[in-house]
Amino acid sequence: MGRHLFRVIWRLSIALLAVICCYRLIQDSARAGASRLFSFTAIIQSKLAAADLAVSLAPSDPEAHYTRALALVNSDRLTDAVVELRQATTLRPHHYYEWLDLGVTLDRLGDQTAAIAALKESVRLAPFFAQPRWQLGNVFFRLGRHEEAFAELRLGAKSNPNLFAGMLDLAWVAADGDVTTLEALVQPQSTADHLRLASFLARQGKGPDAARHVREAGEAREEGERLLLHQTITQLLAAQQFSDAYAAWALTHRSAGGDGAKGQVLNGSFTEPIIQDDPGFGWQLQPVPTVSVSIDPVGPGVGARSLHLSFGGDSAGGSQPIHQLVLIQPNSRYSLSFVARAENLVSGGPPVILVLDPRGDATKILGQSEPLAPGTSGWTSYKVDFSTDENISAVRVSLRRLACNQSPCPIFGKLWLSRFSLVKI
Repeated sequence: MGRHLFRVIWRLSIALLAVICCYRLIQDSARAGASRLFSFTAIIQSKLAAADLAVSLAPSDPEAHYTRALALVNSDRLTDAVVELRQATTLRPHHYYEWLDLGVTLDRLGDQTAAIAALKESVRLAPFFAQPRWQLGNVFFRLGRHEEAFAELRLGAKSNPNLFAGMLDLAWVAADGDVTTLEALVQPQSTADHLRLASFLARQGKGPDAARHVREAGEAREEGERLLLHQTITQLLAAQQFSDAYAAWALTHRSAGGDGAKGQVLNGSFTEPIIQDDPGFGWQLQPVPTVSVSIDPVGPGVGARSLHLSFGGDSAGGSQPIHQLVLIQPNSRYSLSFVARAENLVSGGPPVILVLDPRGDATKILGQSEPLAPGTSGWTSYKVDFSTDENISAVRVSLRRLACNQSPCPIFGKLWLSRFSLVKI
């Protein structure tokens, strides 16, 4: 009987203990759940009171302390935020982002020594993440410790290539505009790195260095790399650094002819295709709504093709359906020759070939052909003589219509062009 009573009491004790444990678990879970709810509210509504309540409900929850720290930062109470962030890192020491925020906040308070220690811990916990290294590098940079700064910034930009542009800006300041020092700080490795640096140098007016990094980049295989290359060439052209732009452009165009291309019209007989969206020194097509352009396999002779233009209505007087930038020698005289054929070409503003000064808005005419004969159906030869002064190192060969006496001024018919060549006289 005594044993039986003992077993009953023992079982009741175990059951009661289990009920108590369950109650405590339920109570703790409820508190934790409520704490997380208030933490979420604090984040969404940026309310410090909700964050305070979250901490009071779950003082051992690192997420509650971290949330309260963020709310304190938003309230510009940085010293109190540091206390909460330190508590969060104590309760949860293996989360890199809490060390990251602690370091950033300490840096804002001016305690760079403690900030560096916290950021180094964040880097140790997440060595391949960009932000810890980027923030640590920025602290070193502001302290003038450039070697340490760019060791971190390079790794940050390697993890997140979007940071590379910001690193270039910092390196340009640290290098005081010296390209050699800039290169030592940035240390470009990949094709994209060299092209980003080339584009940056082009914006700074460092044309020869920009062209050199295009060469060091090698072949641009990906779409983003080709876009960077095009940006570099476009920037050099906008800065009127035509020789450097050509050096960069020629690296990716085997038929460009190298430095010997000065004074040459490229693809003058249209035996090669015209590449769309390829800024530089080949033929450029400007979309004009009423003009269609194509390559005709039939040209003025054996081995030559021609450019076929079909006109079907009004077009802006300043439009240039086809044009090409050509390197030339300053203080020189040149003669541009070409052939043209027309079929049923009718307009009060016939087309002509112009040689333009590409500087500024490219409206200065250096030479102009006769109107392209609308009344002939055979190939006709044309010539345009022009001179350059000491400031002109490139010209633009362009097809454009003469001004009309009426508006609108439509043009109809067909035109073929071929055998463009340039000689120094």
